[in-house]
Amino acid sequence: MPMFNDIRPVLNAHYISDILLAALYFILKHIPGVCSQVFESCRLELREYEWLTFLACVVVLKNRRQATIAQYVSTTCLFTKVLSLICFLNYSATYGLLYILLCLGQTMFLPKPIYKGPESIVYFRGPNLYEEIERDKRVTWMITFYVAWSPKCVNFAPVFSELSNEYKLENLKFGKIDVSRYPAVAEKYNINIGALSRQLPTVILFQNGEEKERRPTPTKHITFKFDFTKENTIKEFGLNDVYYQCKKHLALRKKGAGGDGDTPDDKEAKKEK
Repeated sequence: MPMFNDIRPVLNAHYISDILLAALYFILKHIPGVCSQVFESCRLELREYEWLTFLACVVVLKNRRQATIAQYVSTTCLFTKVLSLICFLNYSATYGLLYILLCLGQTMFLPKPIYKGPESIVYFRGPNLYEEIERDKRVTWMITFYVAWSPKCVNFAPVFSELSNEYKLENLKFGKIDVSRYPAVAEKYNINIGALSRQLPTVILFQNGEEKERRPTPTKHITFKFDFTKENTIKEFGLNDVYYQCKKHLALRKKGAGGDGDTPDDKEAKKEK
């Protein structure tokens, strides 16, 4: 059952079509009758084997920090589709163009499903946000500052819910606060909540009680646009690395000297108190 729960997120039309589309070139190459009509040969060329070997190395490197099977599949399919496109173009520009159109069609008509599952989010009300961040600095917080009327905030909501469910740990937590109701919080964190603001939503990663990363990134004169997709959020915040660091620290705390769940640093802090 645990294995099925891990696989279940990819058992839908988007991921299945993504896998088939990524492997299309190699599938056609091994279907008798079809391969002889479409290609000059039904065997992979030596350089195509070399490309596959290179692809395998890239996939291993890119996926070494993925937290879920869905992320693994998405990343693998992305690079495999690039290789398939190169292979199709190697035979014919027409084949390459048709393949691009198939990829665009799949993106338009079989988009990645919107997350509707459970979430692990703390909803803050005003000052209790920074009180909670300061209360235990061993906890890493990822906070979304949003307003209810912003379409971008609404679109990001299911993405953030999915991330909170996949990455939650005792020392890695997710929170949200409606800054239209608490403008003092927006002012404290330098977030413009005006109707034309490009800072909504704003996501801030707090580590050791201090701001570590923020997207979108504002400067003195301009705010750089940020596309709040799941993949971009994971990449820009280094969420996979943050997850494994928190998991490692949590394991060390639980092992602790004497088996009481405290590290030597925790014990020293208690003595000082």
